[in-house]
This record gives sequence, structure tokens and C-alpha cells, in this order.
Amino acid sequence: MIMKLNLTPSDSSVLNSNIPPEAAPKRPLLIVDDEEILLAVLSDIFAEQYELQTAPSGEAALRLLEQGFRPEVIIADQRMGGMSGAQFLAKSMEFVPATVRVILTGYTDVQDIIDSINLGNVYRFLTKPWQREELVEAMRLCFEHYDLTTRNNELAESLQKVRDLSSEKDEVLGIVAHDLKNPLQVIREYAEMCSDDDDMDASMRKTMLKSVVKTSNRMFDIIRNLLDVNALERGAIQFMPVPLPLSTILDHVVNEYRSRATAKNITLHYASSPTARIYADESWTIQVFDNLISNAVKYSPHGKNIFISIVDNASNNAVRIEIRDEGPGISEEDMQKLFGKFARLSAQPTGNEDSTGLGLSIVKKIVEAMNGNVWCESEFGKGATFIVELPMKAK
Repeated sequence: MIMKLNLTPSDSSVLNSNIPPEAAPKRPLLIVDDEEILLAVLSDIFAEQYELQTAPSGEAALRLLEQGFRPEVIIADQRMGGMSGAQFLAKSMEFVPATVRVILTGYTDVQDIIDSINLGNVYRFLTKPWQREELVEAMRLCFEHYDLTTRNNELAESLQKVRDLSSEKDEVLGIVAHDLKNPLQVIREYAEMCSDDDDMDASMRKTMLKSVVKTSNRMFDIIRNLLDVNALERGAIQFMPVPLPLSTILDHVVNEYRSRATAKNITLHYASSPTARIYADESWTIQVFDNLISNAVKYSPHGKNIFISIVDNASNNAVRIEIRDEGPGISEEDMQKLFGKFARLSAQPTGNEDSTGLGLSIVKKIVEAMNGNVWCESEFGKGATFIVELPMKAK
């Protein structure tokens, strides 16, 4: 929205009706003009009402922004030596994107106006000469616009949160409808068959009961993941980190997955490190590596390798654990949502395994809660490496 004011100079005093009480915090205003006299006049008008900073050039004004000054409104002269007002306002968006920007100029050519709008995201265009009272009123309206825009942005953020919650609700309902309903149907049918058929062969009954146990375990994992995510986001979980030998955790988890890997003709390469120690919560650290090694086995094609390595990084006070697979890798698009909740990636499990899209989200929350870091490095088509860094001692 562009508004133009043609004003005439006046020595009349500033209108006081819109000046906030002295007790109210002053609102930050930045004025940029290469004419010393105009800066002095504008300072005289606004210094008492606002938290005012002035700059004689766009370059000097950018230094103020770099140093942390955060104006809600900026007035910049268009025609200045060096950087023009529009150029400065365009660069200022890097520091204060929500700020209301005003161009002040004595020139009225159309190209100046177009440059100001296109480059500097200008809200108002004020022309010289100006009248003091009307200039004060223009600034009041600019600050009102800032408040309105801020409230609208807050409402938009709140609306997006509601949409995200609705989307999560739909994801949970989808899991209940598919990932839980179908296994329950299988369990019920097998249970009815075992219960109703007294003449069923013992080996067949045993096979069905094994399927019931396997399916129940899968359902339990889904429910546990849902509950874990909810508890982590609510801050309802207390982590109790203690000094631990890393081998206590990794040796156990790797051995748990050797049989699953063997079933897919996958070789796990792992060298235990008895000297590596971490400062972490044991049970939650087990869950981290259970998820990561499970994923490596789940998404690796038959006949491939998985490499699990440990690197001490004393300079960073951390132990790095890398889990590298020879799977399909992760595309750039999937990498953007990799650790998101309910993330559905293009890669699919290679042995009909299930995935709720919650595992990596849980991993990230757990690792960061223990003052660690987790990330992934991958080239699409050439496997992926998941890297976890956990502290060696308390931070």
C-alpha cells in the first residue's frame, strides 16, 4: 500500500494528542538522511516521542542494524550519496523484515517511486516539503500499521499451529484406522480359529500363535512411539544422564539386530569400543540406537552391508557414532523432512517392514534433550550415514 503526502514546512509545535505517556516505553524509530540539517530537524520532531536513532547514510544505518538496533519504523531519504534509500531498505529486510518502511524525498519522478516499491518494500511515500503535524500523524499511522501487521502475523502463526494439530490428528487417526485396525483384525481371526477348531493341527496352532505375538509386538511398538512423542513434546519425561560406557549400549543393540540382518543377508560391521564413554540416560540412549539400527536394517536391500563405527572427539567433548548403510539414500526433498513427525519418505522398507514415520522424530528429541546432536549425510542412490554425537561429560 503506497500513500503520498505533499506537505509544506511549518514551525508549529508537535501535536500532543497522539504522544504516549512518559511512563510508556518509547518505540524504536530509525531515520536515515545524508542532509545534516534535515536529520537535526527530524530528530527535534521525534526524539522525545520515540527511541530514536539517526544515520547519515544507508551504510551507517546498516551498521546500526548489524549492532542490534531493531526499529519498528524506518524513514529513509531516497536520494543519498552512495546507497539510495530504496537500496538501503532492501538490505535492511535481512535484519528487520517486519519493519514498516517509509521513503522521504523531494523528487516525484515515477521511477523513484517504482524503485522504492520494488526494492525496499516501502509502505509509504512522503514528499518534501513537509508539514510537522502531518509528519507526526504519518508516523503514528505507521506504528499502528506495524502493530496490526504483527497481530496478523501472530494470528497466522496460531492458525498454522491449529492446522498442524489437525494434520497430526488426521495422521494419528490414519494410524489407528490402518496400522492398528488391520493387525487387530488378524489377531481376532487367528484367536477365533484357534479357539473354535478343536481339531487344529498343533503345528498350525503354534504358527498362528506366533503370528499373534508378532502382530501384537508391532502394535505395541506403534502405541509406544505415539506415547513417546506425546510425552517428549509435553516435557513429561525426565532424563537422568550418568557416565556410561558406550559399549554397554551398542553391543546390546547390535546383537539384537544381527538375526534380523541375517534374515535379509545383510552383514553388520561393528567394532566395540571399551574406552568410549558418554554422559547420557541409558534407557533412552538404547532407544536412539534401536531406532537407527532398525532403520538401517529395514531400508537396506538384501545382501548389503551396514557399518557402525565409534569416534572419540575429545576437542568437542563428544563421542560420535556413525551408522552407514548401502540403501537407496535420501533425496533432497526427503532430507528436508527427515526428522519431522509423521514423515513419509519416498524410500520404502525392503522386507515388508512397517513404519509410522515417528522413529527419527523421537531420536532427534531424545538426543537433543541429552545435549547431543544428530544429523544425516546422504547422496541419493548411494546410501545414508546417520551421525549421533553425545557428550562425554555433563555440560
